[in-house]
Amino acid sequence: MEAKVTITNTPEVDFVADFVLYARIEDAIHLYGDQGTPPDLTAIEAILEAGTPSGKHVFGGGRLRILDFYTLGSSMPWKTTDGYVDVTFSPDGKRAEGTMLINAMRDNQTLTASVKFDIRNL
Repeated sequence: MEAKVTITNTPEVDFVADFVLYARIEDAIHLYGDQGTPPDLTAIEAILEAGTPSGKHVFGGGRLRILDFYTLGSSMPWKTTDGYVDVTFSPDGKRAEGTMLINAMRDNQTLTASVKFDIRNL
């Protein structure tokens, strides 16, 4: 999972996940990547309803339950305002690839994360 992240007027920074997870757990599909180590670990996460098909799923549109960007060491969380996940699931259910866009706010700052992912579930 890779992303370009812009916070307010700062230049884009690269996010390259050290760890990724693609899991179908009970009633949800998890797409997750993190970078760094606690307490400064930064993560990008999307959770979709079980059975969600391939396609574009918009934040607040029903099937996309969670779309999040966060840093564990921060006392103030980012609040997602809008975005989407555009995902293609392989027929065998072992691969998820696509893009995400996350727009979020915190205090007077805005965040945009443009994400590409290709995660395989062995």
